[in-house]
Amino acid sequence: MVLIFLLFALISAPLPGRAAEHRIIDRVVPHGGPAVELEPGFAYYHDRSPGNVAAELLTHGYRIVDYILTADSSVSTAYIDAFHTAGIAMWYTTFVNGTYSVEDLPADWKSWRMVTRSDLSGTPLNDGYERLCLNNPGYRTWKKRAIVGMMRNFAFDGINLVEPHWPEYPGKECPAYACFCPHCLAALKGMFPGVMKFPDILDDRSPDSPGRNPALWSQWIRFRTDTLTAFLDDLVNGPDGLRTLSRRPMICIWTLALAEAGGYRRVMEDSGEDPAAIAKVVHPDVFCFQTHWPDWTRPELKPDYVRGYRPFLDAVRAVDPAMPLIIQADTGSNRDTRRSWRWIRGFEKACHDLGVDGTTYYEYAIGKYMDTDPPAIVEARWAGSAVRLQFSKRVDAGTAGDPRAYTLTPGRVSGASVDGSSVTLAILGVAPGSRVSLTARGIADDPARRLFHDHPQNILGRQVIAISVP
Repeated sequence: MVLIFLLFALISAPLPGRAAEHRIIDRVVPHGGPAVELEPGFAYYHDRSPGNVAAELLTHGYRIVDYILTADSSVSTAYIDAFHTAGIAMWYTTFVNGTYSVEDLPADWKSWRMVTRSDLSGTPLNDGYERLCLNNPGYRTWKKRAIVGMMRNFAFDGINLVEPHWPEYPGKECPAYACFCPHCLAALKGMFPGVMKFPDILDDRSPDSPGRNPALWSQWIRFRTDTLTAFLDDLVNGPDGLRTLSRRPMICIWTLALAEAGGYRRVMEDSGEDPAAIAKVVHPDVFCFQTHWPDWTRPELKPDYVRGYRPFLDAVRAVDPAMPLIIQADTGSNRDTRRSWRWIRGFEKACHDLGVDGTTYYEYAIGKYMDTDPPAIVEARWAGSAVRLQFSKRVDAGTAGDPRAYTLTPGRVSGASVDGSSVTLAILGVAPGSRVSLTARGIADDPARRLFHDHPQNILGRQVIAISVP
């Protein structure tokens, strides 16, 4: 969903393995700015060059990208290299409480599954996400080895450890509420001698229910926060963890934030995340607050909703006033919650006004602007006898690749080729040192590449730009 460092010069220090042939962005100045999440599985990124994706993001001011991998095996060195060439920092972004894809998991991965409320009630969840237990030693060992290997073998500028929470809001009534596996029971008994069983979340009349045994429930809440923090501490600071790498990576931990009254307590009790404890024990290089779904799923959500996140910001600042803070938003995962550029800029400003170091959002390709805004030329560059036009978004190859869509005075356009959001025009009859006028008409976007398909094609009616010929 980051990161938000204003990162400057390129360095070429070799890294072990495959990373030796890549460059990384120097992290000398760890200060903030806007970032964006990118998930290459979306159709918007298909059938175009990674360099063109990078060029498009640059036109909107993004020099930091959170590269989301639902399966590590899908990592693209072409993306990393192209973005670094463009001066964009790339952050490996991985889910740590489960996975959307099991293709990289070993044969025995099912033994790592969390036991949820749904499992206890005999109706297992099948919602497309596999929740894996933070207290399962097999999963913890595998996850640590996986993320350390990714940071060793690829030239990422940092790592985002995303969604470490135990499931989930609104607490024990949630079908995904977890985990009640044997490893968690053993850990609970070890933490609290004398405890022999889990709280009973299915039967309010049980002597072990939260209402009838508040002492056990309090121990359970403490158990969830402490073991979640210990899980992250092991990944980051433990034996063979991220901080044992010879090239020490920048590390950002994401936890949930909730704007409702008592949101900090709710996140801690429902999801086991205590940002202050994580900041103190794990001490990441950056801390990101991810907008919780009860906030981002509100269609009427205002960009300044982040004011409600002050308790979360204050908790981490009390531990380390210098720790860089980030807030993450969602800009279009639901039809009714797609956000415009105006909303996004308002969100970024509201975060800045809170003294937050940076922002990021999920996901560039699914914002409202993809459905409603026509493409526009934002940059034109000469390259020999051709002009390269960079548009604000991906264009339709049929309309943008038709030379008749462009008029040049003086001179003429003899051909056009399209790569995502860029068009290269072959030019004839233009003298060096002259100044020409280029008119583009009828350039459309590509609605087939959108997440949702409920808006018509957007068309650039007419745009005129002046270009100086070198």
